[in-house]
Amino acid sequence: MESATAALYMLLEVWPLRFGDKVALLPSEWEPNRHLFEHRGYEIVPLAAEPGGLLDLSALERLLGSEQRPALVHLTQVASHRPLVQPAAEAAALCRDAGVPLWVDAAQAVGHVDAASGAPVVYATSRKWLTGPRGVGMIGIASAWWERLRISAPDLERDGMPPNSSPVLLLESAEAHVAGRVGLANAVREFLDAGPETVRQRLAAVGRLTREALAGLPGWEVVPPAGPDVAITALRPLNGQDVATERQRLLAEHGIVTTAGAVARAPLDMSGPLLRVSPHVDCTPDDLLRLRAAL
Repeated sequence: MESATAALYMLLEVWPLRFGDKVALLPSEWEPNRHLFEHRGYEIVPLAAEPGGLLDLSALERLLGSEQRPALVHLTQVASHRPLVQPAAEAAALCRDAGVPLWVDAAQAVGHVDAASGAPVVYATSRKWLTGPRGVGMIGIASAWWERLRISAPDLERDGMPPNSSPVLLLESAEAHVAGRVGLANAVREFLDAGPETVRQRLAAVGRLTREALAGLPGWEVVPPAGPDVAITALRPLNGQDVATERQRLLAEHGIVTTAGAVARAPLDMSGPLLRVSPHVDCTPDDLLRLRAAL
């Protein structure tokens, strides 16, 4: 696909959902995802979360067995606005037992945490933790669900497919960003060569180092992580700083890339804007000292 967002658009085109069907979402859901479900006319059923924002698995199990049982559950495995990692594998097991599909937005998860959740639908992007090129995303749909997909394709396209091949191939763009796909393939190869578990452990360690380096920083509060350690770190301004202005200043004056996290990213979860820091495996203690001094 062209992106994770394009993948979600395509899923909504081909999945057998009906107007008014229930879709279960957490308060921390990426707001553009929530908007797409609401725009299509689906009823949003709130998933219960524990105080730190993690999915309440017991509440999910009760929901799946109740009259409010949703047509699908959607989970963003790693939030973009703060260090929040959802128990995707455990949720997938509960949904599988109940016969309810789980869709996992793994845009911030692939290349960052273990994204092999067992969910029947996973979609992601190239350009985040895999550090591949822009303009490329991906989608995976388990074979058990293929016959239910509403895929419309001319015979010319179907006749060109290899025998017994996945109908999911018909979701690919006819005019593809081939160079970007080659770049994604190279990024995946580098990730596999480095060792996925080695990369994940390093990113978790970098996240811990970042939060330790920024702890007690005057004017900023480090948002505590929920779930496993990840590299993403979020800072809450305490003195009325404008995070967009801070982000621009850090880039222009210090060459440091951060993200201005507006409340619109997850308005049901965020009480105010956050400055996000997303260091990768090559981050050093000196880098973090520079960031602390700049802030």
